Amino acid sequence: MPFMDFLVPGGQRAHDVVGPAAFLDRLVEAEAAWVRAQAAAGALEGSTARALAERLGTGREYDAAGLAAAAEGGGNPVIGLVAAMRERAGDSAAGGDPAWRPLVHRGLTSQDVMDTALMGMLARAVERTLDEVLAAGDAVARLAAEHIGTPMLARTLTQPALPTTFGARAGSWLAGLTGVVPLLRRAREQAPYSLGGAAGTLAALEEWERPAGVGAAELAGRLGAAWGRELCLAGEPLGVWHTRRGPLLRMLEPLAETAAACARIAGDVALSSRAEIAELSEPAAQGRGGSSAMPHKRNPVLSVLIRRSGLSAGAALGAAAQAGALAVEERSDTAWHLEWEPARAVARHGIVAASLTRELAAGLEVHREAMRENLAAHGPAGSGSGQAARTAGQAVRDWSALRRDAAEDAAPQRPTTRESIREAKDR
Repeated sequence: MPFMDFLVPGGQRAHDVVGPAAFLDRLVEAEAAWVRAQAAAGALEGSTARALAERLGTGREYDAAGLAAAAEGGGNPVIGLVAAMRERAGDSAAGGDPAWRPLVHRGLTSQDVMDTALMGMLARAVERTLDEVLAAGDAVARLAAEHIGTPMLARTLTQPALPTTFGARAGSWLAGLTGVVPLLRRAREQAPYSLGGAAGTLAALEEWERPAGVGAAELAGRLGAAWGRELCLAGEPLGVWHTRRGPLLRMLEPLAETAAACARIAGDVALSSRAEIAELSEPAAQGRGGSSAMPHKRNPVLSVLIRRSGLSAGAALGAAAQAGALAVEERSDTAWHLEWEPARAVARHGIVAASLTRELAAGLEVHREAMRENLAAHGPAGSGSGQAARTAGQAVRDWSALRRDAAEDAAPQRPTTRESIREAKDR
């Protein structure tokens, strides 16, 4: 079903990453990867693991509406999903085997799967956001370089201040985007799986058949490394994080910061597009910016939606942090459930803000004459914009250096982020 949430304009840009169908895919993916991890750790015969994992399929093969309704009974969708997966695994008429049923989800708890699927979703959100930020930054860098000497009036507290250049203004935008790129990259590399078992002790592994000479603790280490390798997720250095929610916040923070950096750009565009300033205009597009009552208007809707996403992401991050502060004991009664929607919101708005900013920057119309007129009418005598131009140049050089590093990382002889995670786990 296409995305049709009328209350989140632009949300369709992130739906394939954060929508319900995408998250169900991540849940099934986590369970199937766990089966393969058992084989990699020597706790399950390889051919059985491969056949069972294939039998589990993808999220699209399950009754999403039924699982959503069933989640009310257990408080989360994993319980119903595991029941459906075990039924599917044991259906001999459809290629399953009744002996496979107990192998599904064994040793895990529902929070392990929910948290790991959530990390899989957030990792993809970070990747998509990073791609959009890099494209947006390229467009902003072109603006900064092209207008490095375009004079305009700086404004502080909304009032005329001193001369600057539009290149310096765009360079400031660019610096904000430059700052979030390493944060996004680091978040993707450190996205952890969650492995703790029913009470965070992995006690169930004590009862498993294990390879000769392998204790339960070593088996847990092998299982975790294999699961992470299958999912391209890193391990959490401090172990079980069922009620220690820093790992989740560390994934969300760069997305929220990205949305805020984009919102700053959009705020400037919205102000500068006012008719009495008229220094910038959003890119024109069929059906965009119109009014139902005033057809002459050209509303800065891209900027409005970007600012909406910046503020929404920040609010959702705060809600997730509050939930983390409510965590108790070995499994929280409410705090964990409070995180899911804020986490999805941060991811959605990070993607949407970056995607809309790419479009905004790529087609932004710069009105040099209006900038000169406003500077002449309201600015002090003299230029005084030499340092502003140098600042813009430095921002462009910093971005260029960052992009060179990104190009080297993407070169065929260099491993991708996913390959790097796998290699690190193999060492």
